Amino acid sequence: MTIHHVSGAMEIKDIAANGTFTGYASVFGLLDSQNEIVERGAFTRTLAKWRAKNFSPAMLWMHDPTQPIGLWIAMAEDESGLVVQGRLALGTQKGAEAYELLKMKALTGLSIGYRVITSRIDSKRKARVLTDVDLFEVSLVTFPANDAARVNGVKAPPAKVPAKKTSKTARDERAAKRASASLKKAARTLKGK
Repeated sequence: MTIHHVSGAMEIKDIAANGTFTGYASVFGLLDSQNEIVERGAFTRTLAKWRAKNFSPAMLWMHDPTQPIGLWIAMAEDESGLVVQGRLALGTQKGAEAYELLKMKALTGLSIGYRVITSRIDSKRKARVLTDVDLFEVSLVTFPANDAARVNGVKAPPAKVPAKKTSKTARDERAAKRASASLKKAARTLKGK
């Protein structure tokens, strides 16, 4: 099995003290430095598969499978690309380092790790168009291949409030609504550029 990586630049507008951030991991229709174009809908099947398992692709440091640095809270396709919301593991050395680099805007890239399921050749642009991929991970990287994939915000830490005793289902539903709202806000912010 061949795993490919496509990278994109990030733009940090603000970064949360709790390490939460949003942005695009992939942008549709753009030719990247790997001579590939991701088509809208390429992530539909793989995202449904991840949701069915109640998991998400790995968040890695520089595509290194031995260095997870956080968790992807939500991922969804919109008309522009793959919108992601993640949270760095600030209690780990690499997660804390990634946070500092994002805050300084010294870390400038996101990159996806995937396996091609179906593709076609665009003879006009002389590129491979990815129509369906298996997404394994999204990494923070130094050198991006796609300049349009960007982190657009890192959120402020929540105030410490005593946790309410609620059902896991109710917490999951609230978290999903918050993640969905954050992704929609991130998409609107990125489109306003």
